[in-house]
Amino acid sequence: MAKGKKNKKNSTKGIAKPKPKITKKQATVRKKKKKWFGIIAPKEFNNKLIGETFAAEPGEMVGRALKVNLMNLYNDYKRQGVNLRLKVVSVNDDNAVCKTVGYELLKSHSRRAVRKGTDKMDDSFVAESKDGAKSRVKPMIITRHRVSDAVVSDIRRKSAAYLSEKFKELTCTEVFESIIQTKLQKELRSSLLKTCPIGACEIRALEILE
Repeated sequence: MAKGKKNKKNSTKGIAKPKPKITKKQATVRKKKKKWFGIIAPKEFNNKLIGETFAAEPGEMVGRALKVNLMNLYNDYKRQGVNLRLKVVSVNDDNAVCKTVGYELLKSHSRRAVRKGTDKMDDSFVAESKDGAKSRVKPMIITRHRVSDAVVSDIRRKSAAYLSEKFKELTCTEVFESIIQTKLQKELRSSLLKTCPIGACEIRALEILE
């Protein structure tokens, strides 16, 4: 009797267990396939293709940020001292369209601009552009020779006032264009020459505050 029960138990070993049912949600997830999308630079760089990204849906890319060296956007070795931060704002067909949200002068470039017998003035403040965008601005000004602390303070005050007024005249996009083309830096330098001889005016960093 015990032997018969043992045979019955062993006979069930070869029977396959039923597979678990796949829900509609799981099936939909499995069907989604990721593909490559081109990354397009802002229109001020002629909508140049600057790379690719991998995503399942176009909406996944909106908000993604990336850093690009200015040399790669202009194909100019002399522009390698600047990095731009771009952000995906929309997707057209299979292309992710970006806008500029940050500008950064490389530290190696900043160090080379400082020479012996000069003074360097750094600052950081918030300025608002014509279209209401607020940005963190970090100028760097280098004098041609040593100056007093009073002159350094005067330069800092005048540069902040000048840049704040200039930002009010330009949209956020125009601000970035002016800085990338070094137009704003040259205008700032000219405005400060009455205070003391200025060697260089740079924007160390500019970042949109969200």
